[in-house]
Amino acid sequence: MGKKICDSRTWFKNEFSKNSDIHMLTDEELKKLHDIELEMLCDFLKVVKEQNISYTMSGGSVLGTIRHGGFIPWDDDIDINMPRKSYNRFRDIFSENLGDKYELWTPESGKDHGLSLVQIKKKGTIYQSFNELSKQDNGICMDIFILENMPDNAVIRRIHGCICLAVGYLLTCRKTYHDLPYLEKYISDNQALKKAIMKKAQIGKLFAWISLDKVSMLTSKVYSMCKNHNSDLVTIPSGRKHYFGEMLPRKELCESVEMDFEGIKVNIPKGYKKYMEKLYGKTYMTVPAAEDRERHPLMRIDFGG
Repeated sequence: MGKKICDSRTWFKNEFSKNSDIHMLTDEELKKLHDIELEMLCDFLKVVKEQNISYTMSGGSVLGTIRHGGFIPWDDDIDINMPRKSYNRFRDIFSENLGDKYELWTPESGKDHGLSLVQIKKKGTIYQSFNELSKQDNGICMDIFILENMPDNAVIRRIHGCICLAVGYLLTCRKTYHDLPYLEKYISDNQALKKAIMKKAQIGKLFAWISLDKVSMLTSKVYSMCKNHNSDLVTIPSGRKHYFGEMLPRKELCESVEMDFEGIKVNIPKGYKKYMEKLYGKTYMTVPAAEDRERHPLMRIDFGG
């Protein structure tokens, strides 16, 4: 694999994008995608404000807000954080308020979603990424990461965290095995990428007797085991740094401040500085060189009517 890879998630996506069959967005396509995602964000914000449901921007969308005043210029998605209690309310009112235009994909909804995060997908569009090859419904989406409560007892928290890491990795392996027939044509010419995928697929094969949907539901249940909605700490087990890497005091992630995102007022975590340092290091405000920028390889995109 050559030099040590600091961010395996970024490496995986960038290696995958080297295949000649992968579509990389043009500037015009990226602009059109951003416009649709801003429309989705406005629809989302209208509902959560009317229903008094807590949220903040998440991950790269927080970084884009504070560093660029909106999208990271080469990024192509919007990320949201919601506390578990708030997300449960949002899920319950979604169909009535947003169901005409959007679908809500969750770990509990079936359909071989195979992800521990939640997605809002726009009907009538297509956005098929490398981890959605086996799906038929792949609309342009916003990602929702659930802020989970953490046990206040340090020993119980450690145990819960280790179980979360285990089931999260199991879900990744089970999904990789599920998607392997669709992935093979894209990894055959890249031995490092093929080795990384096959390792996970082999582990996933051991659990082939459990459906992907059941593993997804198990993951969600384990992540949400702590029911103390006033716990001192919260975390995002489905995030890029997982359970222990995204652990912060509740007030840092659940309380918010308002900033501009492409001219739209949005909430970002009150402790955004600590949050960004956890995800991207102390130099998070430095724009990375072109070769170090995370890219999202696509198979298909259709903006709809």
